[in-house]
Amino acid sequence: MAEFLLGTKNYDTDWFLKYGLSYNEAAKLLADSGFSFLMTQNRFLPMADSAVASEVTPEMAARYAAYDDLKFREALGNAGVGYWPTLNIFFNPAAIEADSSLRPIGWDGKLMPTLDWYVGISPAREDYVAQQIEKLITVTEKLEPEGIFLAFTRWPGFWELWLPHHFREDFTEYDYDEHTLQRFARETRIELPSYIPVKASTWIDSHVREAWTAWKCQVVTDVVRQVRTAVRQIKPDVQIMINTLPFGYNDYDNARDKTFGQHLETLSEVVDIFEVMTYHQILKRPVEWIPQIGQEVKRRTGKTTVCTIQSEPLYLEGMHAPEKRSPSLDDAEFAAAVNAVETGNLDGVVIFVWSDLLKRAFADRDHRRIEILQTAIHNRKSQLEGK
Repeated sequence: MAEFLLGTKNYDTDWFLKYGLSYNEAAKLLADSGFSFLMTQNRFLPMADSAVASEVTPEMAARYAAYDDLKFREALGNAGVGYWPTLNIFFNPAAIEADSSLRPIGWDGKLMPTLDWYVGISPAREDYVAQQIEKLITVTEKLEPEGIFLAFTRWPGFWELWLPHHFREDFTEYDYDEHTLQRFARETRIELPSYIPVKASTWIDSHVREAWTAWKCQVVTDVVRQVRTAVRQIKPDVQIMINTLPFGYNDYDNARDKTFGQHLETLSEVVDIFEVMTYHQILKRPVEWIPQIGQEVKRRTGKTTVCTIQSEPLYLEGMHAPEKRSPSLDDAEFAAAVNAVETGNLDGVVIFVWSDLLKRAFADRDHRRIEILQTAIHNRKSQLEGK
C-alpha cells in the first residue's frame, strides 16, 4: 500500500480566465487542497472541446494572450504539485479538417461521423503520430514536466456510449482504411483478399480475428513506446500516464482489446501510471463498480493505478437524453466513490474536472468535496503510519 495520490484534469483555463487566480494562487490552492499532480492542457497542446468546453472563446482571447505556461509550471513545481501536460493524441478534429484522410472508416465501409463532440483518428497513421511526438518533444524541452499524460490513446470509438445493456456488435469498429489494411498485411505477412473495407473486415473477422486484435494492440503500445523514448531522450525521468478504458476483460467480448487496442499487459511495459476512466454516472454503473475495474487494471499491470471519478453528472441532453442517465451526483455519492477507491487499496483518485471544483469553491462557496478528498488522503496516511 502506498500514499493516496490526488490528481485532477485541467481541460480548460477557468482558473486563470474565469476566476482570475495568479499562477502562485492557483498552485497554492491545489497544494493546500491535497493535490499531488495536475493533468493540464497548455499552449503547446491546445485541446478541442469535448465533454468539457476547452477552447478559448473569442471573448477571452485577449486575456489568454497574457497566459504563460512556464510561469504556471514553475509555480506548481514550487508548490510541490506535479505538472503533467496532456495530449489528446487520437482526438483532433482540427487535424481531420485539415486532412480528411485521417477520418476513420468502419467495418461497414462508412466514414466515421462526428458523434456529439467525438471523432477519432487511427493510431496506424505513422505520419500523424510523428507530428504528435514532435509536439511532445517541444513540451518536454520547454516545460520539463514530471510526466506526460496521453489521453485518447486507443483506436477510434465513443466508449461513453457503451452502457450495460449493449454488446460489442452494437458499435462500429474502426479503422479499415486502405493504409491501415496495407500496414496490417505488411507487418503480419497476412495476405488480404481485398482492401475494400466491408470485404476486408468480413474476411478478417472470419479468418484472422486474433491476429487483427493482437496487431491493433501492438500498434497502440508501439505509439506509447515511441513517445516514451522520445521524451526520455530529453528528460530521462519523465513518466508516462495513459487514460485507460473502464472495461474488464469479460466486458463486451473483451472490447478493450478487440475494438480499442488497449492490451494491459503489453502496455505495462511502457506505461508508468494507468489512469482508469471510471465515470460511473456516465456509464450507469454503481459506485461499487469503480474499484473493481481499477483493481483489475492494477492486478494485470502491476503498475500505479488511479481511478478518475466525476464531480458532476454528464451526458444528459441531446443525443444522450434517451439513456436517462442520473441527473445528480450529490456529496454522499461523491464521497462513496472516493472512499471506494481508497479502501479498495488503489493508488489514488483523479477528479474530472478541476473547473467543477473551482465553481463549487468560488461561485457556490462550497468546500465539501475538497474536504472529502482530504479525508481520503488522511485515512490512507493513517493506515500507513499504523503499519
